[in-house]
Amino acid sequence: MALKKTRTMCTTCHARCGVLVYSDEDNRIVKIEGDPDNVKSKGVICGSGMSEREIHNNLEGRLLYPMKRVDWDPKGERNPENRGKSAFERISWDEAMDIIADECLRIKEAYGPEAIITGQGTGRVANHWHCRINSSLGLEGWSLVPTHVCLMPHILPNAFTLGVFSSAAGDMRNAHCAVLWGQNPAMETAWCKEVFKNQAAGITKLIVIDVRFQDMSKHADVALQPRPGTDAALALAFMHEIIEHGWYDPEFIENWTYGFDELAERVKDWTPERAAEICQVDADDIRLAAEYMGNWGPVGMCIGLGPGCMHTNAIQNGRAIACLQGMLGYLDVKGGIPVPLSFSVMLDDKITLWDSQKDPGRPELFTFGGEEHPLYKSFGRSNDPHAVFNAIITGEPRPVKAYIAIANDPLLCYENTNLTYQAMTSPNLDFVCVKDFYMSPTAKIADLVLPSADWSERYSYDEELDGNFLFTFDKAVDAPGECWCDWQFFLEWGKRIDPDNWWWNDVQEMVLWRMKEFYGFDLTWDEFQSEKYRSTEPGGKQGEVVEKKYEKGLLRPDGSLGFPTPSGRIEFWCESLAAFGYDPLPDFEEPAESPVSTPELAEEYPLVVVTGIRIYSFFHSAWTNTPAQRKMYPDPFVMIHPNDARRYGITDGEWVTVESRVGHMISKAYVTREIKEGVVGVPRPGWRDECKELGLPGYGWDKANGNVLIPSTPAEPGYGATPMRSSLVKIYPGRGDL
Repeated sequence: MALKKTRTMCTTCHARCGVLVYSDEDNRIVKIEGDPDNVKSKGVICGSGMSEREIHNNLEGRLLYPMKRVDWDPKGERNPENRGKSAFERISWDEAMDIIADECLRIKEAYGPEAIITGQGTGRVANHWHCRINSSLGLEGWSLVPTHVCLMPHILPNAFTLGVFSSAAGDMRNAHCAVLWGQNPAMETAWCKEVFKNQAAGITKLIVIDVRFQDMSKHADVALQPRPGTDAALALAFMHEIIEHGWYDPEFIENWTYGFDELAERVKDWTPERAAEICQVDADDIRLAAEYMGNWGPVGMCIGLGPGCMHTNAIQNGRAIACLQGMLGYLDVKGGIPVPLSFSVMLDDKITLWDSQKDPGRPELFTFGGEEHPLYKSFGRSNDPHAVFNAIITGEPRPVKAYIAIANDPLLCYENTNLTYQAMTSPNLDFVCVKDFYMSPTAKIADLVLPSADWSERYSYDEELDGNFLFTFDKAVDAPGECWCDWQFFLEWGKRIDPDNWWWNDVQEMVLWRMKEFYGFDLTWDEFQSEKYRSTEPGGKQGEVVEKKYEKGLLRPDGSLGFPTPSGRIEFWCESLAAFGYDPLPDFEEPAESPVSTPELAEEYPLVVVTGIRIYSFFHSAWTNTPAQRKMYPDPFVMIHPNDARRYGITDGEWVTVESRVGHMISKAYVTREIKEGVVGVPRPGWRDECKELGLPGYGWDKANGNVLIPSTPAEPGYGATPMRSSLVKIYPGRGDL
């Protein structure tokens, strides 16, 4: 039997590995393997990517057709009290799209576009079309996405400080000092082997900073386990040492930075001993790490969500790390921090239909939570989830009448899940629509459920946000049933709302338009697929990286030299942040909830919880129903240090309850020195779904979901980040009432 071989790309997570999919004449995937010719992944593929064979072939529980709740009639009885209790009936895509368009237009007319919430989950190379559909509805921004805790609180300090939206993955293959800060790339990337090879050759030092002693820590030349939420103190101490010993390039500082003298004065008292006491690490390890950063250039950093995203001091944590990167000076050079332009393309006005000449934080623009978190209103371009869910429940300050979720399960996505559930089941919502792969907890309480096509079943492409490559990939197999990719969904929705701005005939035309509009590639689909990748650098040739674009006038809109900041320089002293009430210099702020800042609360809740810990096989809350992934981690678990286990009478493998001031969850105890003493580590998946093939139960949205533990307030004052990795909890044996 002849097999079809398709070169494509896995988009399950953000690693975006090249994949070869082999399918038969019956449209079944027979084999999946890594693409050895992929310049990024070089043949590496993880178990999550390989399990696509099960996801496509084994359709047990998968959504295959548009379905409507049987007792919901948009023109008659709505029966919101029956959400989650009623059966669903199959309908056509035309009927489903007409319902969505009619509901949106009705609600917009009656309540304004702000009464429509579109919820987008993690990036599946479709986020830009989400913004365009919002603009078509009259909404400026993302509507509701978890950018208050996901990546943006780190990217934003980069933008203010460095002028670039780097998502902080350095050129680790060529770095002489590789710094992993809250990242475990062994789980998803190919370049770890090259770091190890360079270590063995004596040309690279590896520094790992993580509250966990994770896979990469055991290979590190220096491994630091700071107390959660204290990363700014650590970065300030690194800068203290670098300045104290002159481990920086004075010419670079003179020519390309602003506020260095003020920064030097700020970090003068941030000795390793001071930071060591705050972070609960060894001062000599801080010194050694700073010495490597200062003397083993170029320095590449790979920075995760934990250091600068999921804390009440997130912006200042991110600012300190960004200033450290700027001081070292390895920007847009081989082995340093790439400055790609693809991120800007993704949010270009031609795609989003935004007007970049207008201030997104202008007073006349209504945003839920915008007054409370003005930095989020201006740069997050989204609603604050806490404010949205309260508005659904109370109708204040304005009603919310529709929630449309695309690749998003809000019950497993946002903090304070009990509040989210109260909102999503509120009779105040006229319309709930969910587009997903399986019947998620949110889909079960929806009025309309739509089936999604996965990465092997759709056309698309990928812009490498931390490099300079545009990857092409084709559809390997036809989607089962009537599953649509998100691009097709947005296109058909847009045609019904604003046809003048949604003129394409199909997804392939949308892809080719982007290629021509932003990169000058005027191609047919076959021509587009004929190259494995293309350079996206201005003036770049195939595979070539244009370095130091700031010296060539390629970063600033007016073509002048420098970085795209108001001063044209890296801004250690940042007036733009000061305008939002921040200290213009980086500083350390204790997390709002900690044994230090709230000692009375810590008497009852003595441990710090770190939620969202990444583990092999799963990505976010998805795929816990897939045997190939679930068999690796059959049961929910939490990590606890042996000393804490003894202190609280907990035995490895027994069921325990973790409780905070807003909720509680159950899991099995995993007693391990991998987690720092005083910390409880909660993995991300929540073990949401039942896996029938393995006879394993699902735990829904409320039983093993770490977000149940996280309060909505207090939050980071300007941007609204919540303490997903620095809240207080207690732990005790038993499953409680669950």
